[in-house]
Amino acid sequence: AAFRGRDLVLTPVLAHTTPRIGHLSPTVPYAELVERILAYVAFTPVNNVVGTPSISVPATGATEDGLPVGVMFSGRPGSERTLLDVAYTLEADRPFRRIQDV
Repeated sequence: AAFRGRDLVLTPVLAHTTPRIGHLSPTVPYAELVERILAYVAFTPVNNVVGTPSISVPATGATEDGLPVGVMFSGRPGSERTLLDVAYTLEADRPFRRIQDV
């Protein structure tokens, strides 16, 4: 139903920037750790559960700390070609920053 009348849905990849070291440590009590993980990856599990394809690409800009920000395009079942076309088009227009460029 989320795709009715739409080819793609655009969301953040993650709900917040990289957490501090230890935030997702296996030493955190289990219930608290699961809560933290779900809050962090809030947007990606939907595609995993439903089985729809998605692709994450770097967004232009960065956080105040210089961390990269990504966006995620999700599509209908079988729309992998559309997702790859969008990613290739975005990269052709503004080449993605490479690790070697940092």
